[in-house]
Amino acid sequence: MAPTCNLRSYSRVEPTTLNLLYSMFASTLLLLLVPTAAQAFASGGGRRCMNELTSSALHSHDVTSVAEGSLLKIKSSSRRNFLGSASGVGASIFGAAITAQPTNAAVASSVRVAEWPNLAYLEPIYELNLSVSALAKAVGDTSKWPLVQKRLEKFFKGALLSERNYYTGVAVTYMNEIKYDKSETNEFIKIDKSKRYDAFEACMKNLELLKNDISANESVDNVKADAEAAQRALTDWFSYVPSEDVQAVGKVFVAVKSADTDRNGRLDDKELQTLSEEDRSIWKKRVDLFGDI
Repeated sequence: MAPTCNLRSYSRVEPTTLNLLYSMFASTLLLLLVPTAAQAFASGGGRRCMNELTSSALHSHDVTSVAEGSLLKIKSSSRRNFLGSASGVGASIFGAAITAQPTNAAVASSVRVAEWPNLAYLEPIYELNLSVSALAKAVGDTSKWPLVQKRLEKFFKGALLSERNYYTGVAVTYMNEIKYDKSETNEFIKIDKSKRYDAFEACMKNLELLKNDISANESVDNVKADAEAAQRALTDWFSYVPSEDVQAVGKVFVAVKSADTDRNGRLDDKELQTLSEEDRSIWKKRVDLFGDI
C-alpha cells in the first residue's frame, strides 16, 4: 500500500521536481492567458459585482455582517475572480475579513533579498487569504456546507484555467519577482523558493481535501481540520513575506474598497483619483497584471 500524507496536520507537502516544473509551466502559461480570458468574460456580459448585502456591509465596515452573509447570501462574485465561476471561493467571500491579517507575517524568510516585489503582485494572494480565513470560520456551521461545497467545486473547476491554477500562477509570479541578493547562494535561493511553493501548494491541496470531505459528509471535526490546515498553510506562505508589505497591501485593499463608491466592483477614472498617488500606482499595476474583474 502506498504511504499517505495527513494534510490536515500541515507539515509541508514536498512536491517532486517534476510536479514543481509542471506547476510553474502551467502557471506561467495560465498567466499569459489571463488577460484574454478576463476580457472575453467581461465582453460577454459576464461582468460581476458584489451583491447588495456584501457591498453595504463592506462600505459600512460591518465585518460581522459580511462574514455571515458572504457565504449564505452572495449571488455573484467580485471583480477579482478572473477565470472561475460566478460564485468562486477566491472572491465571493474575500470581504469577510477586512481586519484579518496573516498571524505569522512577521516571520520573514532568512534568505537575503535585495528587493521585494511590488505590492501589486501580492494583492491577489492577500485577498485569497481573507477568503480562506472566512471559509475556515464558516465551515463550523454545517448549514453552510452546501454553499461552501459549491464554491469549492467552482474554484477547482476548469482544469488549466481553474481558479486554483490562477492563484498558483500569481503565487509563482510573486516568487519569481523576488530579487535575491547577488551574494546569496543558489542553493539557499532554491530552498527559499521551495518553501514558498510548498506552503502555497499545501493550501490548495487542503482546500481540495475540504471539498472532498464535505462531499463525503465527513465529521465536522475533519472538515474544520481541513479548512484550518489550508489557513495555516497560507499563513506559512505569508510568513516569508515582509510584515510591512502585508500591512501595506492590506491598507491598499481597504483604500480600493472605499474608493469603489458606486460598488460595481471596478474603479473608474474618477474613483481612481480618490486614491493616493502611491495606492493608485499599485492598483493600476495590479489591474494591468491581473485585471480587475
